[in-house]
Amino acid sequence: EKEEIEMCEAEKRWLEVKSKEWEAEGIKKGIEQGIEQGSEKKELEMYQKMMGKGFGIKAIASIFSVSEESVKKLLMKA
Repeated sequence: EKEEIEMCEAEKRWLEVKSKEWEAEGIKKGIEQGIEQGSEKKELEMYQKMMGKGFGIKAIASIFSVSEESVKKLLMKA
């Protein structure tokens, strides 16, 4: 019986440690996703502003050194 109690305690401690690691990893991934989404939003705003000023997709792609397809894809998300 004593051995079972020790195993349960060991498992409990392991889960506590792992839970903290998993939580930290989740927070890290959330921050990375937030940064990526913010960056994408800023790109979209710039593309839309340029389209409003008469720039075409080809010109925007050239200015930002991206493919025309990526400009179109981002504009389609809006």
